[in-house]
Amino acid sequence: MKENNDMNKFKIPVGPQHPALKEPESFSIALKGEKIMGVDIRLGYNHRGIEKACEGRTYVQCVYLVERVCGICSQAHSTCFVQCVEEIAKVDLPKRAAYIRSIIGELERVHSHLLWLGVAGHEIGFDTLLMYSWRDREVVMDLLALITGNRVHYGMNTIGGVRRDITDSQKKAVLKGIDKLEERTKYYIKLALEESTIIKRLSGVGVLSKEEATKLGAVGPTARASEVDRDIRRDDLRDRKCTRHMCH
Repeated sequence: MKENNDMNKFKIPVGPQHPALKEPESFSIALKGEKIMGVDIRLGYNHRGIEKACEGRTYVQCVYLVERVCGICSQAHSTCFVQCVEEIAKVDLPKRAAYIRSIIGELERVHSHLLWLGVAGHEIGFDTLLMYSWRDREVVMDLLALITGNRVHYGMNTIGGVRRDITDSQKKAVLKGIDKLEERTKYYIKLALEESTIIKRLSGVGVLSKEEATKLGAVGPTARASEVDRDIRRDDLRDRKCTRHMCH
């Protein structure tokens, strides 16, 4: 019986170089039917030399280089860089520029989540979800292109502010687009909770307990999915309010 059980198991190698993965990662997945019995993971290190390239450039030139660390979250990378430079140089950022950075960052976050949702649907064989979510992703990318002139690397951040303002007509377009995406997001939530394909593929798979999530320092949606009530944007805002209250 043990021999037969072993014969029913097989391994699928993924990587170390794979079209879906940007970094050199290797997975040896043990399957029994469609049930994953175990995974041997070997993670590599992909050095593209961006930090080294920045050493020979000016701060302004580095803004555009750092933005190209990732095409999905380029605003996040350039924002982190310019904030560090501004702190070192003791540069005060105008409030409007801070708001515009936040707007671009939040639009980028929505775009990132829709991209992830589509890829997740594709990976479990639910390509209809991929087509729907990536269609809606176009709404965000069009809004980013409207505001910044670019769909991927926006080139909005500069040291001490942003390179463009947001006009009233652009503001109306963004609000209209967000209303549409909010409606679609509610549909996706309903889909995730009720669609049989998703339920069969994901129920009971890769469960991370609340205790493990806390111990391992999980953040974002991963932490919240494990019932860890943590949201860095909300918590940071709350802490800032508490600090101001204590100061007065």
